[in-house]
Amino acid sequence: MNRVIMLIAAQLALFVLPAAAMAKERIPDPAKGWDAHFILLMVISVFVYLVVTIPLLYFVIKYRRRKGNEVGAYIEGNVGLEVTWTVIPLILIALIGVHSWALFNDYRTVPKDCFEAKVIAQQFSYEMISPEGIRTVNELRVPVGPVKLNLTSKDVIHSFAVPQFRVREDMVPGRETYLWFNAKDPGTYEVFCSQYCGTGHSQMLAKVTVLKKEDYDAWVKQNTSEAAASLPPEEQGKKLFESLGCIGCHSVTGDKSIGPTVKGLFGNKTALTDGTEVVVDEAFIKEKVKNPKEKVAKDYQLMMQPNNVMDTDLNAIVAYVKTLK
Repeated sequence: MNRVIMLIAAQLALFVLPAAAMAKERIPDPAKGWDAHFILLMVISVFVYLVVTIPLLYFVIKYRRRKGNEVGAYIEGNVGLEVTWTVIPLILIALIGVHSWALFNDYRTVPKDCFEAKVIAQQFSYEMISPEGIRTVNELRVPVGPVKLNLTSKDVIHSFAVPQFRVREDMVPGRETYLWFNAKDPGTYEVFCSQYCGTGHSQMLAKVTVLKKEDYDAWVKQNTSEAAASLPPEEQGKKLFESLGCIGCHSVTGDKSIGPTVKGLFGNKTALTDGTEVVVDEAFIKEKVKNPKEKVAKDYQLMMQPNNVMDTDLNAIVAYVKTLK
């Protein structure tokens, strides 16, 4: 019995104490936390597998039936063994629980002075809004360091996932969720929607571009300067077309997409679901942006959401569409 107690004490020292240390010294990076958790589960799984499989193979060979009428010995039980295989799994479960709780706290506790941006999802694109108010579509630019993203959706449930940062969070209509990650190294990281959200789900791709602090400041200055505001109407329209997420459903190259392509659309007739045809002019485009439920194009589903766009911005969008011949 003393040997059993010593074995239990050794297991406690081996597993519970390191787990407590992990809980006290939390990992300040979700990616490192998830990787450490995966390794922990892998080590435990291999340990349990070996503890069970090696004796199993040994007993199968040693105590196999050698004669046809041979009867095995009757064994009622072993208290020490039963206590051991009950206590050790409890210790392993406690270890996983402590480590999981520490990781959960890391994942939900946002560091102070965190760069904070907003991401709005809609079928089938992301609108990114920087702290400076710069709007982009399907590309989020951030400086090196911890980044918090406030997430929401315009239509259905989406899920913002960046595998390289080991983060994923649902984006729910009418509700704001969040996630954070540590963007330590400059580079480009892929973004996926990990929640099936409709026919264009596989095309809902984006990227996070991590820049050095000076490069990010230069990008902000370039996109908030008077020069950007004084762009020709068609250039402003192009930026709006992208920032409003229009390009996520309407290609500008003539390729088939979720919605009709806008290349060569202006000035031509288009068929509607009610069997009529209309000429795509300035009035049609403006009405379609503000009230997409009216005059739906034939062979396409109604997915577009109303946009409260100012008249000056509408004029710029029309000017841009006119150039796509």
